[in-house]
Amino acid sequence: MDKKKEGIALFITLMVIASIMSIIAVSFSYLEKVQKDAGTTSAIIQGDLLYNNTIEVLKRFFPAKSDNSDKLEIIYTMPLSLSEPKSGFNINLSCEPLMVGAPISWLDRQQTKLVPEKTSLAKDILEHIMEIYDIENPNRLEEMILQSITGRTLENIEYEPRLQPKKGTISKKQFKNIIIDYFLLYDDPKVLTVPWEKYFSFVKIDKTTKIDGTYISPEFISVAFDIPIEIIQDSWIIGESTLSSFLKENGISTVINKKIYANKALNAMHCEQSYLYQDKQYKFNFNYIEGRSSNFEFNGEER
Repeated sequence: MDKKKEGIALFITLMVIASIMSIIAVSFSYLEKVQKDAGTTSAIIQGDLLYNNTIEVLKRFFPAKSDNSDKLEIIYTMPLSLSEPKSGFNINLSCEPLMVGAPISWLDRQQTKLVPEKTSLAKDILEHIMEIYDIENPNRLEEMILQSITGRTLENIEYEPRLQPKKGTISKKQFKNIIIDYFLLYDDPKVLTVPWEKYFSFVKIDKTTKIDGTYISPEFISVAFDIPIEIIQDSWIIGESTLSSFLKENGISTVINKKIYANKALNAMHCEQSYLYQDKQYKFNFNYIEGRSSNFEFNGEER
């Protein structure tokens, strides 16, 4: 990296730190009062304050519909840990790319009427996964997933999800429950060995939803484009390569469907934030996509 690029990277890094520091500044304004309330204010309220402040910072720093590739690379590779010695308060924020695979909700044809190729892709990925990992009852597993997405009872299966998803959406937690339910019903431990998050994302979708063409996972590329994973691992640089350039450099003439794959890094991330409150560590996580947050989960006290 030349001096000019190093200077730009340092400037962006300082901007990131300065922006995230505003979380601390706002949160500390409440912290003293919270600590004086003799336990009447819970750690959940403090977590909610941090969450709202973090989202506002992300909106300012990663504005929707903008190319924030350089800043995304920094926040993905440099988790932030900030503290205030006087009160003992600290926060840790780490984020990772969210749209690294096909949204699981693309399996529902009702949600991809404008781009039916999205459902075809998701079904192909699921079928390849079940073949690669030798899933014993692939049809039943697909039916359980579809029933959870659509909310419709299917003919060949009687299955009641433990967590009822919002219409058309399965969260990461809900999907894990489906996998566990399948394992318990059919005694197939192989389903637990699949790295599902490398092939699918678990987000609310709309007609503009795409897969990140810069942070797409090597495992997904391997299955979607029928390329040996060894070739991808040798030449795919996450965050630096783009899907189109990678395929071109490897002599693959497949035309990229621009309605499915974004040609730049997306402002779509999954973040996890932990904080110390009254000598106990707490954690929550959420998704941030193009100026909007979703899937907030408060995980409570860390043991």
